[in-house]
Amino acid sequence: MVSIPTIAFCDLVTDLLQRLLKTCKNTRLIVCGTRTEFLVQLSAAIRTQSTDPNAETRHDLLTKTIGLLANSSKIQLAFCSSLESLRAYLAVFTSVHGATKEEESLEKPQVLAILDLVALHATTTEFSAQGLSRTLATAVETASRAGMDLVLCECMNAVDPPSSDWGSRLWDTQVPLLNGSLRIRSEDGGWGGRGLPIKQVAERWFEFDQNNT
Repeated sequence: MVSIPTIAFCDLVTDLLQRLLKTCKNTRLIVCGTRTEFLVQLSAAIRTQSTDPNAETRHDLLTKTIGLLANSSKIQLAFCSSLESLRAYLAVFTSVHGATKEEESLEKPQVLAILDLVALHATTTEFSAQGLSRTLATAVETASRAGMDLVLCECMNAVDPPSSDWGSRLWDTQVPLLNGSLRIRSEDGGWGGRGLPIKQVAERWFEFDQNNT
């Protein structure tokens, strides 16, 4: 049975990958960016965690165990560097690994995960309740059609951690109701003006899950 669409809270992209690997489910991870950008973020995240003197243990992604390698083969990556390419990809998407309906019914539900969907909107005229609603609804419809669990996650910029345009802080960002509305950046780096918090927009379809285990 497909679960309610979920928004996960993972600080770094390595945390999200670890979460997905632990499910042991076939997963399609859509990265809202280029392959190069993803590898830069992944490298920076691993470097940050491996050199953190306060970390009790090194991240599991830094160890090459047989189980990790086996599970990593269950994750397929796709890269959508623009809002248009993301929506087009979702429009034609089918379930991963080419499983038949009979096979899918016998297996754990597959997972459709989307990384940095909100951040992808941030530099466009569709960074609004209207634009985000359109993309979120499309993602939910796609996952439902494919019979997959849907997970969204906004990870911080591992190269520039203070950046206000990345990470879970985006869910609290106020956006205007309609596309193309004027938005002004405030002194603290956030976006000012009247509008709705993105979290309120997303709650129409998603549950927020701050349990990363």
